[in-house]
Amino acid sequence: MLRVVLTLLVALSFSFSHKLIATTYPVYYPLYYIAKGRQNVDVLIKTQADPHHYELTPKDAQRLIEADLVFTLGVEGWEENILRDLPKGRVVLLKDGISFVKYGKFPDPHIWLSPREYAILIKNVKEALLRYDPQSKAYYQKRYEEYMQKLVKLERAFANTLKNCKYRTIVSTHRAWDYLAKDYNLRTVSLTGVHAEEEPRPSEIMMIIQTVKREGIKYIFAELGQDKKVADFIASQTGAKVLLLNSSLFPRRYSDNYFTIMEENLKVLKEGLQCR
Repeated sequence: MLRVVLTLLVALSFSFSHKLIATTYPVYYPLYYIAKGRQNVDVLIKTQADPHHYELTPKDAQRLIEADLVFTLGVEGWEENILRDLPKGRVVLLKDGISFVKYGKFPDPHIWLSPREYAILIKNVKEALLRYDPQSKAYYQKRYEEYMQKLVKLERAFANTLKNCKYRTIVSTHRAWDYLAKDYNLRTVSLTGVHAEEEPRPSEIMMIIQTVKREGIKYIFAELGQDKKVADFIASQTGAKVLLLNSSLFPRRYSDNYFTIMEENLKVLKEGLQCR
């Protein structure tokens, strides 16, 4: 009996000996789901601070060094900086096949906020796992198909909800929703760029105020976990109310995942755009 237990312990320790790290929660959620049971998966950025301005800590640097693979979208400057010194074969870039919206030469990373665009990243995660651990191909494929079924259901909910809205303009303090707008026939008016902590210019604030007044918009959207004093000021000048969206997908509850967070985002959008 003892021999059997020891054999099982050795097998379990081997099966969980590999460590995979996702740089952000949008990468972590599908990686964790698909690889759960075969790999140890962790996320690099665990704080609610704007991930666009992430700075590597000594502790996080050690975690990256110890990881067998690091999964990242790979389009932001901080990603390039922290991954530059890692061996090439240990970095998995997930941007293949994605048509990024660009502002000048800078790509917008927020593809996860449209379920349609997010599907490409999820497939890239699965393909990387198949290359890394081909012996578990059937397992990863099954988990991937389960995840995609959930994504299809979520996408239908977005399509059905957002097709019947009184307002079709998302006025936000963070430019994160352009992929969603493109895929669901909406329009965005944003106060700042893709970084939620950027300071807006007075002219940008005035432009938002004029848009809200001109179009009779009742709600504006701010970023959950970020300073919303500018949003509150715009609301005070227009009579609009402020609603909070979670564009970073930071989990507020232990049970949170991509689907629970995006379902909450959809509820907020439904209220703010007054969808039927």
